Amino acid sequence: MDSDREKALDQNQPRRGGGLLPAFQGIKSQKVRKNCQECGDGFEAYDFGNHSRRYCDKCAEAKIVEEEETQRQVEAATAEARYRELVAQARIPKLWREVTFESSDPTLKKAAFKVARRYAENFSAESGTLVFYSEGYGCGKTHLAACVANHVLHQLRRPVLFKKARDLLLEIRSTFSERGTDTEAHILDQVLSVELLILDDVGVDNPSLWIESTYWTVFDRRVEWQLPTIVTANYPLDAEADEVSLGDRIGYGALSRLI
Repeated sequence: MDSDREKALDQNQPRRGGGLLPAFQGIKSQKVRKNCQECGDGFEAYDFGNHSRRYCDKCAEAKIVEEEETQRQVEAATAEARYRELVAQARIPKLWREVTFESSDPTLKKAAFKVARRYAENFSAESGTLVFYSEGYGCGKTHLAACVANHVLHQLRRPVLFKKARDLLLEIRSTFSERGTDTEAHILDQVLSVELLILDDVGVDNPSLWIESTYWTVFDRRVEWQLPTIVTANYPLDAEADEVSLGDRIGYGALSRLI
């Protein structure tokens, strides 16, 4: 009796190599005539119940194309939303939002223009620090820095933060008040972590130990994390004995992280 039962089980459940075959391998199906749920045309397909084909070849291919296009649109919308967010976070002043290398006169500051353009077009984590220096105002330092910022932001779509150095110091100072709504750590985190930081007019504030310490923190951390920084300044990196240098304004420790 037991041997007959075992024989029957062996016949109903095929084995291979001592193990049971997958259940679906024993399912036998046949082709049936079905109507496409999209266009209504008839087509032949194997009958797998609820898992049977629902569309003819033409409509199935169209569905794949449609799904791929939908996915492309979703990805494009996500990328565009991210780009708009980057533009808002860059905080480039209105005066400088439209300046580009293409719209600028390359002969005004020919050497500086060439350096700035090369920096922008080859921008990477290894780009390092770029300092634009000239005495006085209206010499084109901020203009060139903005050209770099706009190229990196709009052409490469990489994170940029454009900030007046004095504004940064004022924002940090405001956190010392009990009425301050932000924290020093949060403000510093923005300038320490952004991929490209542009600090305009560095050294305009009268020097102090706190200013030197703040600049040291910003420049040292960015060097350690290999994050590119652009600085504009009215003071030279090196100066004669009777002249004021950038180091005199921001501290020589901070200056050492720029050169």
